[in-house]
Amino acid sequence: MRLSVEAPAKINRELRVGRIRDDGFHEVFSRMVSIDLADRLSAEPAQELEFSCDDPAVPTGDGNLVVRAARALSERAGIAPHVRLRLEKKVPMGGGLGGGSADAGVALLLLSRFWDLGPAAQAWLPELAAGLGSDVPFFLTGGQADVTGRGEIVTQVADAPETALILLVPPFPVPTAAVYRAYAGRAALAERLAVADPAHRGFLGPNDLAPAVLEVEPRMGAYLSSVAKLTDDFAISGSGATIALAAAPGAREELARRHREARLFSCKTLTRDTYRLRSNPVGGATE
Repeated sequence: MRLSVEAPAKINRELRVGRIRDDGFHEVFSRMVSIDLADRLSAEPAQELEFSCDDPAVPTGDGNLVVRAARALSERAGIAPHVRLRLEKKVPMGGGLGGGSADAGVALLLLSRFWDLGPAAQAWLPELAAGLGSDVPFFLTGGQADVTGRGEIVTQVADAPETALILLVPPFPVPTAAVYRAYAGRAALAERLAVADPAHRGFLGPNDLAPAVLEVEPRMGAYLSSVAKLTDDFAISGSGATIALAAAPGAREELARRHREARLFSCKTLTRDTYRLRSNPVGGATE
């Protein structure tokens, strides 16, 4: 049997960051929404756990989140991880779009079906996802959700209307750990959330990490200034480097003219039901 599944990315519509917790993570509040830019992960029988990717920049050892997800689920289920996993990479790495976390989240969904673990296994997945990374639990359900704690607490909210977006991805990643180290805010989360940004009335809201992103990677400033000349509805997604902006006539063409070195993606947001359909494993018997 061979099964495959899509792993849609996300953007942060809003990201507020509070104090450092006792576990060393920052307290966060983020409204995340799934988008239709997606990786694809497939699984088929093998004599041992194997993992490969069509992007040579993706690590294939135990440091890869998909590999870690497979090992964590197999250990919890008490079975040997006999599976060959193949990842087709479309989501930019280091862009704040959650590609690695998405791959790990759908790996749990894919393998629970591949190994026929049954409905009881669904109760394990949130805990396993949280152990893999702060954003991973969101990708078990997708759609639109408020994400709190260090990112492991996911509260589903009503889907927003389907929204067309443009993603500008600079030709460099921005390391998440470096951004959080540079982040100077130490106020309580509740106090930070009480300070509204009256200038934002669009789809995309404030991102507390934006100044830290600029500190870590000053080249981001030129891209932000360029986007600001086209729309006031834009934001850095997560810890960067992707800049998301509401789609407007001619915006993609103008950005392509200005920034030939950057990658541009046209995408749209996904409802929870659409995410569920796209992240549902499909396939059949292998030859």
